[in-house]
Amino acid sequence: MNRVPGTENQRWTVTCQDAADGTGDMIVPLPDDLLSEIGLVIGDTLTVEKQPDGSLTLTRTSQAAHG
Repeated sequence: MNRVPGTENQRWTVTCQDAADGTGDMIVPLPDDLLSEIGLVIGDTLTVEKQPDGSLTLTRTSQAAHG
């Protein structure tokens, strides 16, 4: 994982992994420091957008109910 410093939006670079279940799906591992820094928790909903350069942009669209 590489964090790209000095950008308005912070970036992390990770390598997608094949789900290895025959579906062609990919797993995007999210490092603990990324989860901690942006406050993501299990149950949050993310939107994934593929960019023209092949990178993915993840945006939290809803937060998990805490309680």
